[in-house]
Amino acid sequence: MTRADKMSVATVSTTMAVLACVAVLTSSTTLDAMDVSYEVKEDLLDVDVALGLDQGVGMGVRCLEGQPRGEDGQMYCRPLTPQTRLRMNKTANSLLVLTTKRQGGDAHKRFLRSANVYGYKVKVLDEGQESEFNDKRHLELLKAEFEALGEDDKKIVLYTESEDALFSAGPVRVVEEFESSGADILISADGFCWPDQTLESSFPRVERGKRFLNSGGFVGRAKTIHKLLSEAPEEASLQLLLTHIYVKDATRNKYNIKLDHLSTLFQNLNGATGDVELRFAGKEAYLQNTLYNTVPVVVRGNEHTNLVLHTLGSYLARSWNPEDGCRSCWDDMMSLDEMKEEELPKVTMAIFVEKPTPFLEEFLIKINNLLYPSSKIDLFVHNAVEYHEEMMSGFIEAVGEEFASMKYIKHDENIKEWHARNAAIDYCIEHDCQFLFVIDSVAQLNNPFILKLLIEQNREVVAPMMIRPYKAWSNFWGAITNDGFYARSMDYMEIVQNKRRGLWNVPYISSCYLLRRSLFDDADRRPTFIKNLLDPDMALCENLREKGIFMYVSNRVDFGHLVNADKFDTSRLHNELWEIFDNRWDWEQRYLHPNYTHVLAENTTVEMPCPDVYWFPLFKERYAKEMIEAFEDYGGWSDGTNNDPRLEGGYESVPTIDIHMKQMGMEEVWLEVLRVYMQPMQLKIFEGYNNDPPRAIMNFMVRYKPDEQPFLRPHHDTSTYTINVALNKPKVDFEGGGCRFVRYNCSVTDSRVGWVLMHPGRLTHLHEGLRVTKGTRYIIVSFVDP
Repeated sequence: MTRADKMSVATVSTTMAVLACVAVLTSSTTLDAMDVSYEVKEDLLDVDVALGLDQGVGMGVRCLEGQPRGEDGQMYCRPLTPQTRLRMNKTANSLLVLTTKRQGGDAHKRFLRSANVYGYKVKVLDEGQESEFNDKRHLELLKAEFEALGEDDKKIVLYTESEDALFSAGPVRVVEEFESSGADILISADGFCWPDQTLESSFPRVERGKRFLNSGGFVGRAKTIHKLLSEAPEEASLQLLLTHIYVKDATRNKYNIKLDHLSTLFQNLNGATGDVELRFAGKEAYLQNTLYNTVPVVVRGNEHTNLVLHTLGSYLARSWNPEDGCRSCWDDMMSLDEMKEEELPKVTMAIFVEKPTPFLEEFLIKINNLLYPSSKIDLFVHNAVEYHEEMMSGFIEAVGEEFASMKYIKHDENIKEWHARNAAIDYCIEHDCQFLFVIDSVAQLNNPFILKLLIEQNREVVAPMMIRPYKAWSNFWGAITNDGFYARSMDYMEIVQNKRRGLWNVPYISSCYLLRRSLFDDADRRPTFIKNLLDPDMALCENLREKGIFMYVSNRVDFGHLVNADKFDTSRLHNELWEIFDNRWDWEQRYLHPNYTHVLAENTTVEMPCPDVYWFPLFKERYAKEMIEAFEDYGGWSDGTNNDPRLEGGYESVPTIDIHMKQMGMEEVWLEVLRVYMQPMQLKIFEGYNNDPPRAIMNFMVRYKPDEQPFLRPHHDTSTYTINVALNKPKVDFEGGGCRFVRYNCSVTDSRVGWVLMHPGRLTHLHEGLRVTKGTRYIIVSFVDP
């Protein structure tokens, strides 16, 4: 079956799942999607109160009868007379939002989405013009706009800069807070005096709240603002113009200007991130200013706090809530289900093997199992690791011809990672791709639909969330420090633990992500993996942030996981055998017998071939095979005599030809096997005995051969209990052999590869190793709790 065939078969179930999700979303949001416009409707606020929406004064906080206050304690649900309702809704219906659009565009789209959610009327200044946007141009546009608005005393205008802001409530709240202020112009307040700090002493003192002016957000009567702008002298910027007018008592009073000191309407995050908390009420997310006990409407990520705004933007404006989950995930989504193979987007899949990586074999198998037609994929591979050359070359030879095209850069070509990654972009463009899918060798793609799902998400940059199993280590950062390094966001743990699923705006991604071709066609936005001396992934993300391009990470479904390659030792044969600590999940998938946990279950009976001798599966045959090969490759077998310098005292009473785990550097690994997998079985079998952790100083592999050591005389083990793991097959790899328990005259000769015999050591279970007559028999033995 080709990859295209796999996709067509699997698409049926995917389509059904998507339709089910759509049905759930539709059923839960039918009321939310009602056409509740800002016409003069006497019952509008009642509808908003009933729905818990903020198209009235509810601020997204549910307002129940007899409970006039919202969860934040503010009286946003206070009773209004019918006349007040009509007036406020009429005013809200005529409220105009002015904004600007600068480089990037993603933040602007987010702002427009929030405005659309709450029903604002927005006009973008200079939209579609190619003129350079600077402070002077900014002032010119505002003056021209208010000149056009004229002398309408009833018209209210709100201004904010779209790249730094979003709405978290509706127009009625804006009107309510503006009218409650008693101002003709209400300007957002800041904790910093800028850009001219010498003016700090000129600002009026305030008993409570932010003292200084921030021109990034204001609301006022169009007539008053027009008058102010037409009468004001020339200034270098809007900030300086409004500051100079505000600090003078005469002009401040003339235009009736006030600052929003308590963030009732505008929340500037710079210097105030500790003042706010994201909260939820029903299906609404809102921002609570805990310092002033207010719920602001316009949230602004001014200065470096725009990254905090990105985090909040994943929730506010009905983007995510605990009941519905991710609402904004459905924005602009596309579907590939109805497309024929030739209509599917063409993808360049770029694989990077930049360091020795454990479990690379499984990584390549999952790449080959992706459910997307090979004919629509151009393959680009960079391998910088000599250790992996044989495997990578074998992969290219086996599957390379299945793809539309293929380029393989070998380790001996000495291409630096930065340049190889940029070359992947060039290769994508040369082959007329629509997406570039970047995959590092540490990213295990467990979900075969991953490429399809990321394309359907329809974002310029999107990554599937991946973590190191059992660790809080992921391929994204929720926040970054001012110097560009990792910081933990307020929602990081909820996301990596999948307590919150959705699509998250983040400042850093790595290891696996999808880039849309539209980024490459714009020279000003084209990403690059080079930035000073930064690592390629950090350079890419910093360049994207500087260009205003949003990066998203999705955990809507489980996509895969990361392996830990930080300390991968390649000096031995079958190095993954040692990876139980750093990559336990992958180690278990490769080596642990699939029936182990079934036998461990409470109501399952463990086989007992001889009295008090228990038999159960632990390892796959692959584990046994690789252990034999690794020990034989090491080759340090003992001579089988009583003299054994490896032991304290140098004497072995019942010698075997063996290699100790210590010699292989595997002692800690094997003790972990005893603790994690053997001890639970021991607790089930020998009820009432528990030594945690189990102690074992004799752990070794034994080799029996007819011409070397064919058998072992009867003996007691120096242990509380012994485990004996069979590593190869009787009547296939050897003949004869087995274990005979003398007291019961009971033998186990049909050993099973990877299965464990567990039996008491001292007193009752005198036993012997039966003669091997042909071939070689291998077992692993541990004397536990001597």
